[in-house]
Amino acid sequence: MGERLDRIGKLLQSQKSRASYIRAKLAVLVPAQIRAARLKSENPSMPYQRDLAREAGLHQSRISMFETPGAANITLETLAKIASGLRVGVIVKLVPFHEMLRWEDSFSAESFDVLPRLAEDELFLNPSADEQADSNSLFQDGGNVAAAQREPEFNAAGTERKPMGTVEGQEEMMAAAAAGNGGR
Repeated sequence: MGERLDRIGKLLQSQKSRASYIRAKLAVLVPAQIRAARLKSENPSMPYQRDLAREAGLHQSRISMFETPGAANITLETLAKIASGLRVGVIVKLVPFHEMLRWEDSFSAESFDVLPRLAEDELFLNPSADEQADSNSLFQDGGNVAAAQREPEFNAAGTERKPMGTVEGQEEMMAAAAAGNGGR
């Protein structure tokens, strides 16, 4: 218990300790996810690092580094290439320390997988399927329309966040973001 209290004390006092702690967690969890997702990929199958390298547009030696805990610092750009090769998305989310610790403690490479992958992801490919599921739950709730309505969400700038809707809408938003106007 004393060692844990010492570590917590350092985390509370030192930005360098916090950054080091977070880096250590990421250096284990990100490579484990990449490797597990690659090995469980079925469409296409990726039993070898060279398979993911081909799909991601990277060299096999880079995939090897990114699958080895602590071997490399991965940029968001490279992580996006790897995720696109695996046909999965990425969420970067700032969370309380306890949530990060809970996620790390519960992570298992054996049980980890990202399903469905892009080609089978009906909620992404057909957003109306999600809306249909929401309307079905409305009827199961006894028709309580007020309970089914959601409050609008706002980003830090105070702009209302709206779902991108269709794949075409997502493409338009991505093109606008690339043009530098933030997708608006």
